[in-house]
Amino acid sequence: MKRAAILALRCLLGLFFLAAGLSKVGAPLQTLAAVYSYQIVLPDGLALAIAYALPWVEIILGLALFSGFFLPLTLAATAGMLLAFTVLTAQAWWRELPIDCGCLDLSGLHPSLAVLATPGGATLRNIFLLALTALIGWLILPPQAETTQQR
Repeated sequence: MKRAAILALRCLLGLFFLAAGLSKVGAPLQTLAAVYSYQIVLPDGLALAIAYALPWVEIILGLALFSGFFLPLTLAATAGMLLAFTVLTAQAWWRELPIDCGCLDLSGLHPSLAVLATPGGATLRNIFLLALTALIGWLILPPQAETTQQR
C-alpha cells in the first residue's frame, strides 16, 4: 500500500513537472519574457540561459520522478527548484507585480484554475508541491532503528 502511494505521488509530481517543461520547450522567448517580468536583476546571458534550460530541467525532473531514478537526489533537486519558484512568485505577489508567472496553465482543465497562474496562486501551489515533495521524501526514508547503548 505504501509503495503504491509513493508511486502515485511521484507520478503526480512528475506529471506536473513534465507538463510544465513541455509547455515551455517550444517557446523560449515567451519563457524569457516571464523571467524578465519578475523584475529581478539578471545579466541578459543568464536570463537567456534560464529561458532555454528551464523547460529541459523540468522535463528531466519529471521523467526522473516517474522512473524513480536517483530518487533522493531527484527529490532534493525538485525541492530546490520549487523553493526557488516559491520565492520568486512570493516576491512578485508581495510587490503586486501584474505578471503571468510563466507557470503551467491549468485553466484548460477548469476556468477557476486560472488563479494558479497569478503570483499568489502560484505561490500557494508551489507550497503545496513542496509539501508533496517533502511527503514523498519522508515516505521513502528507511525507518530509523532505535539503538540503545548500555554501559
